[in-house]
Order: sequence, then C-alpha cells, then structure tokens
Amino acid sequence: MELQLRDLRDVRTFSVTVTAAAVLANLALQSVLIPTDLIAQMRLPVSVMTLALAAPASFSVGLRLRDIHRLTLDLRQAVLHDPLTGAVTRARFYERAIEFGNVPMTLIVADIDHFKIFNDRFGHLAGDTALRQVATTLIRNCRREDVVARFGGEEFLILLPGTTLAEGACVAERLCARLREKPVLIEGERLPVTASFGVAKVESPAAMDAAIAAADEALYAAKRAGRNQISIAR
Repeated sequence: MELQLRDLRDVRTFSVTVTAAAVLANLALQSVLIPTDLIAQMRLPVSVMTLALAAPASFSVGLRLRDIHRLTLDLRQAVLHDPLTGAVTRARFYERAIEFGNVPMTLIVADIDHFKIFNDRFGHLAGDTALRQVATTLIRNCRREDVVARFGGEEFLILLPGTTLAEGACVAERLCARLREKPVLIEGERLPVTASFGVAKVESPAAMDAAIAAADEALYAAKRAGRNQISIAR
C-alpha cells in the first residue's frame, strides 16, 4: 500500500506512530538483551533516548514524504492536463475514451473563431487569456464525467459519454451560446470571443479517430457557414 502524507497533520501522525513503534521495539529488545536485574534501571533512560532520537528523525522523514507526494501530484497534473488551460491532454483524452468502454458517446470539436487575428491584434498574452477563458467556460458547462481536452492551438475536444447525437448537438448549442455571452476582458476592454463546433457520433473508442475526422468536417462546415455556430456530421 502506498504511503501518502498529504499535509502537516499526516506528518505528525506518521511521526508519532514511528516514534511509538521505535520505543516499543526498544523495550522489547531490552527484555531480550539486558539482564532482568538491570531492566528496571535501564528502561526509562533508554526509552527517553530512543524518543529523543526517533521523534525528530521521523518528523523529518515525514516532511520529505509529504514533499514527494506533492511533487508526484504536480507531475501527474502536468502529464494529464494542459498547463495553460487546465483541459486534459490529448493522451489523457484517449485514455478516458477507452475507460468509458462501448457506451454511446458523442464528440464535439470546438475551434475559436479568428483566433490568429485576435492574437495578432492584441498579442499572445491576450490570446492565452482567451484560451483559458474558453476552456474554463467549456469545462464549467459540461458534466463531471465529460472530458474536455485541448488538442493543440485553439482547438478543443469534448467527449460526452452516455449521450446520443441529438443530445450532443444540444450541448454544443449551449456551449456556443455560453462563449458568445462571455466576452474576454483585456486591459479593461471586453472583447468578443466565439467558437465554431462540429458534432459527431462515436461508434467505439477504437473508432475515435474516425469520429474526430467526422466532427472536424462538420466544424469546417460551421466555419464556412459563417462561424459562431454548430454543425452536425452526416
């Protein structure tokens, strides 16, 4: 079983447990190694010495274990989530799709409209702000079990397990509207940021790439139709 020390309280508990075990082990050794007539004289000073050595040593070890646990969480976060937006990574997206198995699923591909022009006009820091806000809006308007991934640049994929194509289209419409209603605040100015959406059915996790291609095609149709709207794959 993996030992996880999450906070200072866990460290203290670990230190007390280890120190108590050390004192008890020392007492057991005394009963075996020290003559009976000397045990009564040795028990207290040896126990105090053990306590004095074990307590700070175990507390220090506990602190290191807590730091290792935090570092492990940070590394896992970096591997599974895009550091800029908090959306899951491409690799994690495929892992989650496999975990869902063969339940009905809908895929939504979202691409921010005119993002290059936005970046060129307002700068890359403003573009990063827009990406973070779009990702946050998508995540907050999806269910806990849905998967929102950043696939690169300004493109996001949303996987909706347990949904039909019609239900996925309704979700895409809602997400499109939420982005439309929430301009990005850059240096005190509210700037509109919209996205176009393509929606496709996922036949199975093994056919995910085919679903992505179909949703991409629908996305391009939405772009050609004027952007800031959804299109459903045929």
